[in-house]
Amino acid sequence: MPEKDTVTQEDVAERAGVSRAVVSYVINNGPRNVSEDTRQRVLSAIRDLGYRPNKHAQFLKQGSDAAQNSIGIVTGGTGYNLLERPYYNMVLSGLYDSAYQHNQQVSFMVYWDALKDPVFFNKHIHEQEISSLIFLLPSLILRNKEDEALLKEAIARVPNIVCLEEHLFDLPAVIFDRAEAARSAVNHLIGLGHRQIAFVAIHDERLAGYKQALMENDIRYDETLVDFMEPSEPVESAYDITSRFLELGQSFSAVFTATDEAAIGAMAAITDYGRKVPQDIAIVSIDNIEIASMVRPALTTVDVPKRTLARLAIQSLITQRDFPDQGQVSMLVPIKLIIRESCGSKLRNHE
Repeated sequence: MPEKDTVTQEDVAERAGVSRAVVSYVINNGPRNVSEDTRQRVLSAIRDLGYRPNKHAQFLKQGSDAAQNSIGIVTGGTGYNLLERPYYNMVLSGLYDSAYQHNQQVSFMVYWDALKDPVFFNKHIHEQEISSLIFLLPSLILRNKEDEALLKEAIARVPNIVCLEEHLFDLPAVIFDRAEAARSAVNHLIGLGHRQIAFVAIHDERLAGYKQALMENDIRYDETLVDFMEPSEPVESAYDITSRFLELGQSFSAVFTATDEAAIGAMAAITDYGRKVPQDIAIVSIDNIEIASMVRPALTTVDVPKRTLARLAIQSLITQRDFPDQGQVSMLVPIKLIIRESCGSKLRNHE
């Protein structure tokens, strides 16, 4: 049934075959308990009818334009530890800062699974509640057909959307070139004379960049030097993979890691196995988080302008809102290799 602003709790109660009080208990998570079967019937009725709490209907009647300046942030996954990750801390803080500077307000930031609650979905994912959505790490959203259907409904409801870090459907996106980041990092190692370079990263465009750098320099791709870390635990995962390479006696003189956090894990493993960075094994990574310049040896890494990513995402939403006929444009932010001590370049320059 199409969504109607006039849908009431009585309508939901009638559809679910329960009392209005029970509907209230489900919406407000109390004060009385409701059986799981009854709760699911009520949620299904809310989803079918498109019910929204009355206070939001009242908000609409006031004629406020606050929704035009409101943004929602939805990130893929359910426990991606974003708030514990220095890289995403900088991206998220950049989003909030840029929103504030442009007189925008971030109304909420949630994991994707929160949208599967029809109460939350109907309450927040609505153009009269927010004007814009940012999808962060959208590849982690689409896990099944139900996710795709819900995502398409969200896209239909909210007029201005931008994806951050990854493309999704034909939506505008603000990204950096992961393949080129990996290619430039690995090419730097090859330029220093390394031919056996371990890959401790993520199975995405970074692998293509790694392979391209090898191919350009006539180096055979060796799958025994490639392993994929767990994105939610970059330090621990990279430590374990690097340790395994060392235990197996794999022959390599350098390591490319997906992130600076992973590089720190790899460095710890190398040190624990009695090797030195960069004298025995060189390391390069991607991100350039603050700690990259503070660890010893300091990390050679590809700088990703995190606040630029955030600023352009906010700017994209404002442009879509103010110029709806202009068309949707994706943006690619520039990246730059920052050479420090972990690759061994500066060590060789002093020889």
